[in-house]
Formats: sequence, structure tokens, C-alpha cells
Amino acid sequence: MTTLMASLTGDDPASEADAAFTAAIEEFVVEVPRFDAIRLIEVARQQFLPMAREGEIPVTAEAGAVYVELLALIALTARQETGTATSEAGFQEMSHFVSSAKEGLSKILYLAQLRSFARVDPTDKLAMVSLFIRGAEVWMRNPSYPEMVEETNLALLDGVESVRAALQAQLGFNATDAVAVLDACHDLQQDRLNDRIEAMGNAVLDAMAAEEEGRAERQLTEQAMLSIASMFEPSAEQASVTIDDIVTHTSLAEECVRAVAERFRLDLGTDSPMDVIEAFTSGRNPLRTRPLIVGADGRLMLPHPALNVFAVRENLEEHLKKTAPVWSQYAKHRGDLLESRTHAALERVLPGARFRDGLEYYLPASDDEAEAADPSKYTKRAEGDHLIVLDDVAIIVEDKAVALSALSRGGKTARIRTDLTGIITKAAEQAGRMRDAIERDGGLRSKDEGWIDLSQIREIHTIAVSLDDMSTVLTATAELVQAGLLAADNIPWTVSLHDLELITELVARPAEFLLYLRRRRNPDVTVMFSAPDEMDLFLYFFEAGLWVEPDPVQVRAAFPFLPEPATAELRRYRARKPAFLTSRTDALDQWFHTRGRGGARSVQAPKPAMVPSPLAPLIDELQSRNVTGWLSIGATLLSGATDVQHKFARHGDELLDNPSPKGRSLAVPLTANVDPAEGWLFVWATRPAGADPDETDRRLRDYLRAKKHQLGLPRGAVFLYDQPTRELLDICYDGHTGPLDAALTASLSSLRPPSELHRSIHPNTKRPQTRTRNAARHKRKR
Repeated sequence: MTTLMASLTGDDPASEADAAFTAAIEEFVVEVPRFDAIRLIEVARQQFLPMAREGEIPVTAEAGAVYVELLALIALTARQETGTATSEAGFQEMSHFVSSAKEGLSKILYLAQLRSFARVDPTDKLAMVSLFIRGAEVWMRNPSYPEMVEETNLALLDGVESVRAALQAQLGFNATDAVAVLDACHDLQQDRLNDRIEAMGNAVLDAMAAEEEGRAERQLTEQAMLSIASMFEPSAEQASVTIDDIVTHTSLAEECVRAVAERFRLDLGTDSPMDVIEAFTSGRNPLRTRPLIVGADGRLMLPHPALNVFAVRENLEEHLKKTAPVWSQYAKHRGDLLESRTHAALERVLPGARFRDGLEYYLPASDDEAEAADPSKYTKRAEGDHLIVLDDVAIIVEDKAVALSALSRGGKTARIRTDLTGIITKAAEQAGRMRDAIERDGGLRSKDEGWIDLSQIREIHTIAVSLDDMSTVLTATAELVQAGLLAADNIPWTVSLHDLELITELVARPAEFLLYLRRRRNPDVTVMFSAPDEMDLFLYFFEAGLWVEPDPVQVRAAFPFLPEPATAELRRYRARKPAFLTSRTDALDQWFHTRGRGGARSVQAPKPAMVPSPLAPLIDELQSRNVTGWLSIGATLLSGATDVQHKFARHGDELLDNPSPKGRSLAVPLTANVDPAEGWLFVWATRPAGADPDETDRRLRDYLRAKKHQLGLPRGAVFLYDQPTRELLDICYDGHTGPLDAALTASLSSLRPPSELHRSIHPNTKRPQTRTRNAARHKRKR
């Protein structure tokens, strides 16, 4: 890519890129017509697709479905354009061509990217988003695990009897049938490949054995040579399957199999190689919804199984849109399924939370109503998909079941804005509207419940969940803000359903999830970390915290009791550099594909986990006791790097190791944020022998509230230990933010000045940012 960029040295790089793109296509295509298309595609499949023994996960840096697809489209159109009959390729000639073809195909793909860059309008705020979408369409396959997507597709398309019946009546098959036929095509092609491998091995071994025995036979040698040729360059018949083969394999009726084959067959019409390359590199892949290649003899070939994931749902949805009543039922089911699955995923990581789904509430309908600020008189009804409340934390979730259109995937800016507005912008606005109401009024007036008191809420997060997997867009939060699709002060966590489900399965404790939510929604994180996939961000969070050092000057402004920033802090902050996170999913892939395996000989890979925390026992104890604020306290304890967590874990023992007749205490403010609302005060304290429990509890609660008020910190907690037994007696949470009563106000003068407190600087600021390493490839994308 760098070499190609350097070659564009003129005043008109767009024209130069166009000319180079056209020349690269012409140079490559001229070699293709002499080969049989089906045979060439099979050779490319063996060359470019990852393969492994049964039960193993294929891993190779050279794998790339994009090369198989693009070469298949060129091969199928090159011969029909030239009308050239295929010639008998020499021994291994196709293999040699395919081995060298990757360089030519890469050149075409890279020049297409350069051409897109050169054509970008610098005033177009959606330009980067458009390039991300088109790039993902060209290079990425399976942003989520195919097994998860297939399960969702079948739940969508076969989950409503009227939809299933309509497909059966109008097309002659349902979604399950379509999946079965496409999967069977792949399975049978793999069986044929395995048969050829076995035949080659047997023939070669027979020839070698005969030669060792001194009875070399020409027939055995020729058979071995033929088996080698058949293995690597099989005939079109050996590389493809018949309708009858699939009928036998699936036990489906022949009419059903033929209907599926016809619906999913690739039709390139009179397209030329230039036409299909233009479409493919623009994000309009002809194979996306019709991946079955049907030869002149009616035999079938599937370039690779990853295409099935897109094809089944998008192809059948394309048909359903033509039947309005059925489409309406399907669209409702799609929304309902997304809402129920989102609820189930979040329920796993928010045990004990109060879920309100489909909440209808009231907002001011006019400036007069807003100014009066009386929720009982609001008249505008609004609805939120999910409001989840757990003590002082509220999570507002909006679900969007709409998908990117084909025009958006092709990079059409106007349609991208329309689609992303419907998917992301509206979700953010709807969630932000509820958030603002809670912050303004301290609660919501619900249509069904009346007044919902939420005055205890100190932390609100918003999430936008998409049914479609759009990782490249959903992780590009900074670009979405730049494009005006998100407001800088209203950034939800935008995530696909499948990534949400996977993340909630991976977290070991709820505090991890809340901490990730805090970090993921941090505006600085969206600028400092870029990744092609949500799971790369999440696994980096497990690995290094996804921490971004805040501006020390802004931290000082948020918490005026802190000293002026040190020169080293300022220097470290100015030295920050954005990082692009490469693939981190190797361990995740191993775990996902081995989980649930049975058998004595099966080995299940370990689940990816967060760096072990010395505070894990305390965090789990908070939850088991159902302490008020256990979730937010736990996430805050977990937010420090390991060395500070070790210090926190030792505070109780250190106080107990130095007992006092009056008890001992240690107060630590946590201020590693530019938002005063994120400040905390933690107090470790001991109760001496003979002390009155009620009096100790009252005294410490009063101290916590007064000290918080003195420092301007909204939340805090006391960890109280018993000096004689060293037992953790109690954890007291305080989220009071209003004025103090007279007694506590009077006590402020007796408190030590803030300068004597331990300052809690986030420890990640004291260590260099973890360097990212280039990974071979992202195994979830093929």
C-alpha cells in the first residue's frame, strides 16, 4: 500500500489512481479466461481459505475470503466477456497462477482504496464513516461468530409462524431449509476435498511401497501423479455438487432444494470483469445475498461458508419486504426479539436490578411546561426500551432492529446519514432524553406506575443496541461525533446484540461490566483508542484497562482541593498518542470454539478474563451482602491498576495491625476524572473492643457525609473492621449531595484540611501505555 501511495506523485491523484486501477485490472484479467472457472475457484479455496483438522481451529495469516470471492467473480465474467474457450491447463499451472494471483488481487484492492481516499471531499464530515463502511464490506467477514448469527437468523425468520408459512408458500422453502442446503453444499465440498486427500495419500503410499520392495510399477506411479493433480487441481465435477447430492445429504425434497438453489444462485448477467470489480470494491458484493455458483451443467459450488450468514437473512428479508402485511409482522417480531435478548444479556450482569421495559413516561410538551418543572403536569408521552436501576446506577438502553441498506454498504453518503440516523442518532437522542429527565426532575412520571422516584441515582449510562453487526461503525465513535451523528455530550455505548451477549458472558462479576461501561463511554477513549471490532476494545480492557489519562488541569478544576498538577503529570499527558488496537481475539476464538465440548479427550480452552484483582474477594463480598451501592463501589475499587488495588486490599490489615483504643481510620479520595460527579471518597476504619456499635456506625456515617461535603465528592463508602476479630463488620454507602444538617455543618470546622489526605492518582498514569502488536488476522472475520 505504501509503495502504491508513493507512486501517485502528480497533481491529480484521483485520476492517477483511476488509471492505475484500470491498468491493474487489465493486467490481471488477461490471464484468467484460459482456466475453467469452477476449477480455478476450487484451487483458490484451497490456497486462501483457512483449513485445519476436524476439531481444530484454523489459523493462518495468509487466509482471506476476499481473494476467493474476487477471483471467483473475475473468473466467472472473464470467459463470458472474451468468449474464449478454456484450454487444458498444464500440470500445476492453475496452482502456480493462484499462488501468484494474491499479489495482483491485492494490488487491485489497494488501488481501489487509494482511489476512494483520493476522491474524498475534504468538507464531507461523513467521509471517514463512508470509507469505514466500504472497507468493512470489502475486507471483513463474520464480525460476529457465524454460529451466533445463524441462531439469530433462524429465530427471526422461523420464529413467527405467519412469516415461516409465507416463505414456504411463496418460495417453496423456509429459512431452516435454506441454511440446510447452503451448509450441505459446503459440507459436501469438504467431503470431496477430504476424499481427494485420502486418495492421494493412499496412491502415493502404494507407489512408494512398491518402489521400496523393488517392484516399481508404472501404473502405480501414474496413479499417484494423477491423485496429486486431482487433489490440488480437481475437475469441475470433483469440486462441485449436484442437487441429488444435497437431497441425499439433507433428506429435503428435491423441489425444495431446487427452489433454494434458484433463489440463492449468483446471476452476473452480462457483467464484465471491470463491472464486478467496481461493484465488489465499492462494497456491493454480488455474492453477498446470492452466493451459490451454478455451472452450465447445473452443478453447485459455494465459494466459502461465511457467505451463508449474510445471504439467508438479507435475501429472505428482501422477499418479505414485497408482502406488506407479512413484513409488518416480521418487523415487529424483529424488534421484540432484540428487546428480549438485550434484556436477557443485561440481566446476566445486573443481578437484582429493576428492569422496566417499554417504559412510557411524560416530558414537557412546551417551554411553559419545562419552565414550570412540574412532572405531574407534563403532557408529552415518550417511550424508552429499557430503564434498568440498581441502587445509585441507572442504565438506559435503546434497541434498534433496522439495518444498513445496500446503498449505505456501497458508501452512498446520503443514505449512510439516513440509515445511521435511524440506527444510532435516534437511539442516542431517545436515551439522552430520558437521562436528562431523570437528572432534571429526580425521577419520571410513568403512564402505568405514576411517579418513579430516582433521586438516589448518581450515575447514568446510555446504551444503543443494534441487531445488525456493524462493528467498524459502532466502534468509530469519534468519527460519528465528527459527522454530527452523535453529540459530544451524549455518547451512548453503541454495540451489536451479539457483541453485547458475548461480553456479558465473558465478565466474571458485574463490577467489571459497569467499569467497562464507564470506560467505553468516556469521550477521550473514543479518540485515543481505535479498533475494527468491539471485542478488541473489550479484550484490551481485560488486558490493560482501556484507561485514558485525563487532563491534569481539568482534574484540578473539577476537584479544587487537589494540588496544582506536577510537571511530570503535564508532560505525561501531553505525550499521549492515539493507539490502534489490533486483533486480540485468539484466546477468545479458542474458548468459543471449544466451550461445551464433551468427551474425555476434549480440552476446553480457558475463558478470557480480566487481570486478577486483589480486591476481588471484597468486591464479591459487597455483592453477596447486597450492600447498597455494591455495584458502583465494586466498579470503583476495580478501576485502579493492580498496584493501587494491592494498597487498597492492605489498608484494612494495616489499620488492624496498629490498633488504637479509639479505633483508626484512613480516608482516600478518588479523583482520576474531569467530572466532579465521578469523584469518590473511600474510608477504611476500625471499631475497637468495647465500642458501642450504634455509636460507631453513626459517627462514621456522619464523618463520611461531612468529609464528602468538604471535598465536594458525591459518593463514598466506609469499610468498617472489628479490631478484636479483624472481621469486616459493615460497608456503609453514602450518596447524599444536598446541604448538610446543622450538626454536620458545625462539624466541618473540626475536619482536617484536604491537603492532608492521600491523593488517589489513577495508577495507569504511572506506567507507559501498553503497546499494541500487529496480529496476523482477526479470526472472527473471514
